Amino acid sequence: MEFRTLVLYRRILVPLLCVAAAGAAAADERSLPIPAAIPNAALAVIDRWRGTWDVKATRLHPTPAQNITYTETFDWVLDGHFLRSETSQRSDGGKTMSMFWFDAITKTYRFVIFDARSFELELPPPTWDERTQTMEWKTGGFAPTFYTAYTTFPDSDTMRWKSLWRDWKGSPILELEGVSTRRR
Repeated sequence: MEFRTLVLYRRILVPLLCVAAAGAAAADERSLPIPAAIPNAALAVIDRWRGTWDVKATRLHPTPAQNITYTETFDWVLDGHFLRSETSQRSDGGKTMSMFWFDAITKTYRFVIFDARSFELELPPPTWDERTQTMEWKTGGFAPTFYTAYTTFPDSDTMRWKSLWRDWKGSPILELEGVSTRRR
């Protein structure tokens, strides 16, 4: 192909492709669903975690078992749509952050944990039981690993929780349980 033809193609095709791409992007923006308002009841459930908590936990797996202590603070961010947490340096040397929110599009709670050892884990969508004041997480039957956990609020200043992550054979990968007490 001649140089002049290439220049002509470049002068015509590049602007046309840019216009087409801009049009496609605008169409994509118009097709995004507009999230409904988040129900106040869902925000009230998440708000139970807000505050600073002294945490006493036991890691049961991997063995040997280890007692772990740290402080975790949950604060609303991004105009009150996400509850972000960050731990102090834990007694086992670790540190984590998390994001907790109610997804107005899927109508589910979402919880993602970020660890300083550079891994991230999105927990399965939990369910809230108002009667027992318990949030419960469970993976579905087709997951390659199995995760179950719960957090119960016996009162507004105490969380009792347990989490268990198993491999596909059912062997524990990580098992933690603990009590979090709200700082006054």
